[in-house]
Amino acid sequence: MSMRNGLYNIGLLRTQGVDARVISVGNLTTGGTGKTPVSLALIALLKEHGHSCGVVTRGYGRRTKGVKAVQDGALAALDFGDEPVLVRTAFPDVPVVVGEKRVAAARHLLKAQKVDFIISDDSFQHRSLKRDLNLLLFDATENMKNYRVLPVGQGRESLLPALKRADYFVVTKSNLTDSDQLKDLLFWLNEKGQKPILKAAYIFRGFYSLSGVATHTLKDSGYLVSGVAKPETVEKLIAGHISIVKHNNFDDHHRYTHLEVESILDEASSLNARWIVTTAKDATKLSHFHSLRERLWVIDLGIQFEGDLKAFYADIDRLARAGD
Repeated sequence: MSMRNGLYNIGLLRTQGVDARVISVGNLTTGGTGKTPVSLALIALLKEHGHSCGVVTRGYGRRTKGVKAVQDGALAALDFGDEPVLVRTAFPDVPVVVGEKRVAAARHLLKAQKVDFIISDDSFQHRSLKRDLNLLLFDATENMKNYRVLPVGQGRESLLPALKRADYFVVTKSNLTDSDQLKDLLFWLNEKGQKPILKAAYIFRGFYSLSGVATHTLKDSGYLVSGVAKPETVEKLIAGHISIVKHNNFDDHHRYTHLEVESILDEASSLNARWIVTTAKDATKLSHFHSLRERLWVIDLGIQFEGDLKAFYADIDRLARAGD
């Protein structure tokens, strides 16, 4: 990765632009930083400001290859990946394209639909697509030792050179860590990076059923199922809103089988758990199991940005005007 970055830095590898403003959302460690929730919040922000947008992403864990526009369907998560389908479900009017090559994905998207902005998800290390705004995410709950490069830590690339490429640092889960750890991270970023910092607090907005019923609290006990990189985040988020008898956590992006679902239902019943609770990402892969539909509740997660939002909004509007 360092050699490839060096080739970009000296101009031997070149970025390619497209006919839209590009906002890159990325991180430096392997998974669980909150890129998709931040991307969803950015979509909502752009729409509130009157800007159209689309999303390009790799589509991690999908069974297809090449550039594909994300479509609806019971098994869409298998074809396009759980996170792209989550974005499509949350914003049906926003085009989402998956592809190993971000430039090809962006061009495919724009050929089908003109948009003002493209959000390039998980693309901090994928530098071929020219970006107008580079958002680098840091998980406030992450131990700083994990930023050491693989295999010693979980870092995808060297930390200090990467900081220079970012336009904004976004500190996610800022409300789910202790105050001293958050202060240490903010101090370090201010000292080493000297870039504007936004905090992205995780907000629990409630639960919703597959039939569209919403509630803020579930009185009966639940059995929590998740396939995410950092399951402890889910537990912190719903604490006090439901009594969880067990958390059955699978690998990130896990594909659930009929046998696993039946095992989940049997164990939940044996533990007197009335409800099955899961994340929105996992719901893209669980909702087609009919045996779950009457018992499944999905966690509704939101993001609340904090920091110098006036400057951030000004940058968004500046980019929009530049594209006119």
